[in-house]
Amino acid sequence: MELNDYISMFPGATREKLRFMALAEAVLSQVSDLFPVIGQLNSGFSLDTAQGRQLDQAAAAVGLKRNDAGANNETVTDDMFRDYIRAKLALWRWDGTNKGVPAVFAVTALSGSAQLDNLDGTVTAVLPDPAPEQPVTFRPDQTFPYPAGVRLEEESV
Repeated sequence: MELNDYISMFPGATREKLRFMALAEAVLSQVSDLFPVIGQLNSGFSLDTAQGRQLDQAAAAVGLKRNDAGANNETVTDDMFRDYIRAKLALWRWDGTNKGVPAVFAVTALSGSAQLDNLDGTVTAVLPDPAPEQPVTFRPDQTFPYPAGVRLEEESV
């Protein structure tokens, strides 16, 4: 809303008080100037759009660090770190059942994997072929969290 939209909400009797209206305009102009800044804050620290230090700060809010996501001290890109954060959040929401494993994998880099129940309290996840844009050093079992009792096998689905 524009400043004039707010000013027009005052009743007619108040609009005749020039000093009051000057004060109201001064205060409301400050508030209306803040709306674009507030809109930028949300997109700057959103998990989907944050980059670099902003992404690190968003992860720190839930207790995660970029160096925890790297396997063998490799450089972790923003996209890989974003996937790691999503995987951790999905794992924290997991109910601990084998039925819940596909839901955990659906939001991680392991999506598209097949889950096989071993009927011994464990699940074997058969990973899909790696996407061509993934680096050769990328290993989901070292980088992304997955539920205990799940074995990862690198085979084609």
